[in-house]
Amino acid sequence: MTWKWEELTAHDFPAAVAAARQTCVIACGVLEKHGEHLPIGTDTLNARAVAERAIELEPAILFPWFYFGQIHEARHWPGALALRRDVLFALLDDVCEEIARNGLHKIILLNGHGGNESFLDCFSMFQLERPRPYILYNIRLRDYHAVTTSAEWKAQMQSDFDHHAGEVETSVMLAVRPDLVKMQDATPGTRPLGRLGPLGEMVKTPMFWYADYPDHYAGDAAHATIEKGRFLLERYAARVAEIIRTVKADQAAPTLQAEFFARCQGTSTIR
Repeated sequence: MTWKWEELTAHDFPAAVAAARQTCVIACGVLEKHGEHLPIGTDTLNARAVAERAIELEPAILFPWFYFGQIHEARHWPGALALRRDVLFALLDDVCEEIARNGLHKIILLNGHGGNESFLDCFSMFQLERPRPYILYNIRLRDYHAVTTSAEWKAQMQSDFDHHAGEVETSVMLAVRPDLVKMQDATPGTRPLGRLGPLGEMVKTPMFWYADYPDHYAGDAAHATIEKGRFLLERYAARVAEIIRTVKADQAAPTLQAEFFARCQGTSTIR
């Protein structure tokens, strides 16, 4: 059985939902420049690849490709798709409502883009503005990228600075879609420009990313290899599968969400 939403027939869909224990994953990416050598859809392609491998290990329905994230900091480069904030929130909100209407009552947002972290955290907290027919779980980058801090990875890594379109991200893309990587176009490694001066160490402004990385390249892709990418992809997927498994078994969050809204309505006897 396929677990990809778009590949299921309408007849097979309800059985797949039941087999997945009403759990759905949305791989949340974005469209933005990734240096001179990686495709605009890198974040979505990589997140989707992680999700596809994870649901092979722990079944869940995988929602179709979702490129719509927060990326206003890349509007000065061709190919970026920066939707208005109201559209972003409304779109994801409606998507989740429709997923739930189709019988999937546990929805996992698997983030693949740094600029989505604050957006998805904020979206998650706004779940509490009204009762929902589903419960939301948010897998942040740090929740499955922890392998990049391990001794096992550090023994392989050659870069002493890596952030965006560098050794890690390029290696993963080499493992996912080597046909889209143009290593011959990769420019020399870059570091933060520090154009905010001391302000950058004191407070965050909307210019923090543009100030340091106006070219949307932070690291050195020259050290990337397909072997490193396969190493990371395997471990990312295993971690996400573990999280999916835990979410499917979870009863605490749905129970607490129901309790919370009952108390908000003044109908709970809990004091």
